[in-house]
Amino acid sequence: MKLFEPITIRSMVVSNRIVYPAIQLNMGMNGRRARAFYSERARGGAGLILTANTAIDNFACEDLWGGTAGLNDFVKRLRLFTSEVHDAGGKIGVQLWQANRFPQGKGVQAAGKEMYPDSGESVAPSALEDRRALTLPEIDSIIYRFAKGARNVREAGFDCVEIHGAHSYLLAQFSNPATNQRADQFGGDLAGRMKLGVDIVKAMRAFVGPDFPILFRLGALEEDGKIHPDSLLYAQELEKAGVDCLDISTGGWGPNPVSPGKKQPMGTFIYLAEPIKKVVKIPVIAVGRINTPEVAESILEKGQADLVAIGRQLITDPYWPLKVKENRLEEIVACESCSINCFAPAFERKLPPDAPLCKNNPLAGKEWEEKV
Repeated sequence: MKLFEPITIRSMVVSNRIVYPAIQLNMGMNGRRARAFYSERARGGAGLILTANTAIDNFACEDLWGGTAGLNDFVKRLRLFTSEVHDAGGKIGVQLWQANRFPQGKGVQAAGKEMYPDSGESVAPSALEDRRALTLPEIDSIIYRFAKGARNVREAGFDCVEIHGAHSYLLAQFSNPATNQRADQFGGDLAGRMKLGVDIVKAMRAFVGPDFPILFRLGALEEDGKIHPDSLLYAQELEKAGVDCLDISTGGWGPNPVSPGKKQPMGTFIYLAEPIKKVVKIPVIAVGRINTPEVAESILEKGQADLVAIGRQLITDPYWPLKVKENRLEEIVACESCSINCFAPAFERKLPPDAPLCKNNPLAGKEWEEKV
């Protein structure tokens, strides 16, 4: 099966085409719970694993950790996390993210535990009712912190870094003409609206060196149920700037929800990934209800993408890859695409702390308890 062919992303050799994508489960990275959860997905056969969206301040802001020594200690402690995932057989990367708050400030996503910061001023590309427009010095600061954060991601032993530019968050807002009404170099025409993302990539490359892989989760804009031509051009510019792999999802304004439910088709966002795959030379990741081996293999065989992101299915059954590879299909615990438990911790927060992350997998998020 093409699903189990290795692929090289710059200097990173991934053993297969299966990606566990960034899903915010509010478990951080530094604790044994997170180490056990991500290691179990690697042990189950996922070739590349990406952590939940993590505020760049965690990796770039000394004040968050009480000074330079505190930040350096955080980075060093993460080497236990990366080494455990490596020992389990997987590659591991961090998805870095900037919220609509500036500055993100003390206590924001310490070790990646909080999705929505409760400190900092509400900001946006352009002034809105409840948000002010970012200033140019603040934009420069965001670019610098992405780059500095990426370097510390590398120093912590991760195999790659991913920029979150999708799901209607700040970077996606900059690329959308409906939310970016700036009249300076970061707004106006497409070149201006792409500039923040492109500049972040260029700065990252300067900080991490020529060999460290940079991924970009591109939230494609849509027009009449198809990809907007601007997103095709944006993908090409990101490739020129130094991106090594494009992870294609929705911008957050399209007809399908970010976390597709049962009513959405399998391979929900293939119609966004496939046209980008045709205009770039770097690998492309497809995402959106890719739950079965038939769907995953079909995407790869048709050349619609180079890798497939299998998220909630790997929460339900972390050993899905090995079971598929060994033709033990009857043993697979199927994901229902319900998002009841795995979505709630990040957005609703109504579940008790000891609740499993999947109603069909009582051990999801509790893997460490089995190792005590």
